[in-house]
Amino acid sequence: MCGRFGLFTDLAELVELLGIEVAMPPDAYMPRWNIAPTTPVLTINETEGARTGAMMRWGLIPIWAKPDTAFKRPMFNARSETVAERPMFRDSFTKRRCLVPANGFFEWLRDGKSKKPMWIHDAEAQLVTFAAIWSRWHGPDGIVESCAILTTAPNSLMEPIHNRMPVILDEDWAAIWLDDAADKAVLLEALKPREWETMTTREVNPAVGSARNEGPHLIEPQSTLF
Repeated sequence: MCGRFGLFTDLAELVELLGIEVAMPPDAYMPRWNIAPTTPVLTINETEGARTGAMMRWGLIPIWAKPDTAFKRPMFNARSETVAERPMFRDSFTKRRCLVPANGFFEWLRDGKSKKPMWIHDAEAQLVTFAAIWSRWHGPDGIVESCAILTTAPNSLMEPIHNRMPVILDEDWAAIWLDDAADKAVLLEALKPREWETMTTREVNPAVGSARNEGPHLIEPQSTLF
């Protein structure tokens, strides 16, 4: 699964690195080291060849959700193996695919009766992009745009840590994922687990376990395990 990640690159640099256009209030995006479900995250969409960045609620609300249950169970992850079939995600998979950029993500490694927080990132690239889907829900208080990050089986680095990981797309697969005309079979191929030779992980500050904590100290190394 993917329940915490970080995106702390300045917005101006993100615009340049990702080649996106953004139209949002200056304070809509803030660098964050401990992003948790139900909070706003930066997403990337593509329309007529132009990529745009927008903030969405992390925790997908399907367009048919009823107001009294819409916010009770945040669907922040979607399994790649069933995303094309489950009613909760099927329409978004077909019509509303997006990317979620990140500097890295967290997972917890079980060590006996305790768990150690691990920071997983690309040792050579500043950013990775997760495959995601999104929805536009019309609620009684207005429109809510929300998203879910797709997960897949772990690669060899992640396998000792957790049995799921976010789907990470390189630029070629990201372009396919954002293509409205992409074939379903090709999209499902994009979601399969892949090895990342430059991916690395380290044990980090246990304070990341509380979503209330923020700051660069959360990804400071505690020890090197892999």
